Amino acid sequence: MKKELSQFAIGLTIFGIAAAFLSIQFGVLDLWATSGPANVVANVVVGNVVYISISPNTLNFGNLNPNSINYFPNNNIISTNIIDRDNGGNLAANIFLSGGNWNYGANSFGVSNTFWSANSPGTANTPLTNTLTPTNILIPQPNIINPNTQNTVYFVEVNIPAGTPPGNYLQSVTFENENQAASVYSVPINAILSANVQGVCYISLSTNTINFGTVVASANVPTQFGVTDYDNGGNVAANMLVYGGNWVGPTTTFGVGNTQWNPTSSNSYTGTPLTLNAVNTNIVIPAPTQNTPSTSNGIYFGLGVPGGAPSGTYTQNIIIENSC
Repeated sequence: MKKELSQFAIGLTIFGIAAAFLSIQFGVLDLWATSGPANVVANVVVGNVVYISISPNTLNFGNLNPNSINYFPNNNIISTNIIDRDNGGNLAANIFLSGGNWNYGANSFGVSNTFWSANSPGTANTPLTNTLTPTNILIPQPNIINPNTQNTVYFVEVNIPAGTPPGNYLQSVTFENENQAASVYSVPINAILSANVQGVCYISLSTNTINFGTVVASANVPTQFGVTDYDNGGNVAANMLVYGGNWVGPTTTFGVGNTQWNPTSSNSYTGTPLTLNAVNTNIVIPAPTQNTPSTSNGIYFGLGVPGGAPSGTYTQNIIIENSC
């Protein structure tokens, strides 16, 4: 009897394990049942914004002289414009501009020597200032179809003051796009303008005629007839060069060297004979500056009339140059 009871207990245990296994299989199959759809609602607030990018961000106006007014475009500089873009904003914007002085080392000249315009060539040129100023050049409103809009500022005039020392001058110009009605502004961005001011000397003579009066043959005229040589608006020192032609009369000529020049006035006929070729007198015209845009120095002439010169009116052409 004990042996049969043992076999029966083992059989019940196996049956219980099988029942548990079937219950687990039923639960796994139930996980594949399908549920109905559920929605997720998303929302976002799109704010008002204007962006800015400029191209190019540098402009080079080339070599310019002191005491000069320069209009662009010209034969050497074809394009002096900067394109201002709103890349993906959603408001129309007005371009605002400001700038700083032109600087080269310790030297400078004013911001307002640069002029901008909405047109090229400019029909209404406006001086740049050091305060952000509306240009009334409008960047159209971007949209989804056209997310990038733009407009152009033309830099049409750069003026170099008299006496500005030579050097490569730079000016920083600030761009900003603004929609003032919505109180929305872009982050300011800068462009750099450059102009190479060349070393130049000018010349203006006072007087440009000398009248030695009536002189008899074999007589001398003191070297005291002065000519003042002005440099009106250059920017470097200059040496005065002088030369001339022969004296020409109604029937004959006499030599160029009968005229003598001297850096100082003299009550006698003395100095260096004039020649047909340019000679450096070593008379220096000081460098003009912005505070002293006109500098000068003098040269004096005397005359010796050769014996036997026929009577009549004689003329001579004297040439003075500034070399720098």
